[in-house]
Amino acid sequence: MDIKYINPFIIAAQTVFKTMLGISAEMGKPALKNANRTSGDVTGIMGLVGDKKGTVAISLREAGARFVYKTLVGEECDSINQDVVDAIGEITNIISGQARKEFEKNDINLNAAIPMVIVGKEVEMNFITKIPIISLPFYFSLDNDNSKEKEVIYIDFSFE
Repeated sequence: MDIKYINPFIIAAQTVFKTMLGISAEMGKPALKNANRTSGDVTGIMGLVGDKKGTVAISLREAGARFVYKTLVGEECDSINQDVVDAIGEITNIISGQARKEFEKNDINLNAAIPMVIVGKEVEMNFITKIPIISLPFYFSLDNDNSKEKEVIYIDFSFE
């Protein structure tokens, strides 16, 4: 896949992590996924259409999803509930929106659907494009001093 389709997601993720979540996220090694399965416990999925068509999925483990909820709303949550699901849908929408702005800089116009959020590990997803899927992992600390175990947010996407 051309780098012009990857960079907008990298820039969007890092911008949103910094501005909306107040964290610095360290990008891990990109990978190709040959399976249409979620990468985490809670996954926001959004279709993109326009000059290209594709799908983006924002996936987190439970602790990361609860961290996003706490950061966006300001309240603690002990489990994945409807409020956490809504927060993951919102962060999916925000990251997608930022990525679409980056795509516009390369004269690629995309429109997005309303995000759908699924809860569960390794749930099968049907992207509107063919595999492989590019997976960008971003690692971050839940306590902002980088001393605890890292959490990960995966941005998985495919275009054609």
